[in-house]
Amino acid sequence: MKIISIGDNVADTYVKQRVYFPGGNCVNVAVDAKRAGAETSAYLGILGDDDRAEHIEKALQQEKVELVNCRKAYAPTAQPRVILTDEGDRTFVAGPQNSALHLLALRLTQADFATIDQFDVVHAGIDSGIDEYLPELHQRVKVSFDFSISRDKDYFKKTLPQVDYAFFSGEEMSDSEVVEFAQKYLTLGPEVIVITRGAKPAFLLTSQESYYQEPQPIKVVDTMGAGDSFIAGFLVSYLNKNNLHEAAEAASKNAAATCQLSGGFGHQKSF
Repeated sequence: MKIISIGDNVADTYVKQRVYFPGGNCVNVAVDAKRAGAETSAYLGILGDDDRAEHIEKALQQEKVELVNCRKAYAPTAQPRVILTDEGDRTFVAGPQNSALHLLALRLTQADFATIDQFDVVHAGIDSGIDEYLPELHQRVKVSFDFSISRDKDYFKKTLPQVDYAFFSGEEMSDSEVVEFAQKYLTLGPEVIVITRGAKPAFLLTSQESYYQEPQPIKVVDTMGAGDSFIAGFLVSYLNKNNLHEAAEAASKNAAATCQLSGGFGHQKSF
């Protein structure tokens, strides 16, 4: 399968360790999809003009992710501050607000759409800033979208009809709550609803079946990017095999692999 991720890139900055890693939902999904076996994985976004942007670009190239129609901006890369707990979980503290991600919005052109037509699925998320283009994208290719921890009902009603594979983070949800949530929003149009819940089983729902996927038994180093890895693993398997159970298992294993390394996908650099 061929996937293109459109949107955010950041330098996840671990303050205590004085290191940073390439990251951002769309960058992570692009890399993780290629690692999971995607025939082609590409990234389209706005890169800054600093050393962190250069490092992100090099990391993507090393991971064999194609940089497609990327823009360059005279602005620094977003640098969310990351604090790790003893259990390997992470919390975020806002970084500088003058970054390319904060200041600029991506505008897709007809040339971009012509490029996107060559892919099977486009992935974006709440930080991609391309919501206005979802209707046209949905007419052209399958659309994957990460809603993260959003619970904005009006936003869901506006966006979900343009999405095929909808991903949510719901660590606080009980089993009954994830079922109710997924059933409610599946009616708005997605083919699949996926709710990841950290150390608790993920829940997946289609119009035909539902499934709980247990997490893999591992020693966690860092949960950064685990949800993105779950998304990538699911998409690669599901688009290749169209089997919900197999895709859930592949997604879980992909997320577990990410939890056993530092950063979203490695490529540590000191500052």
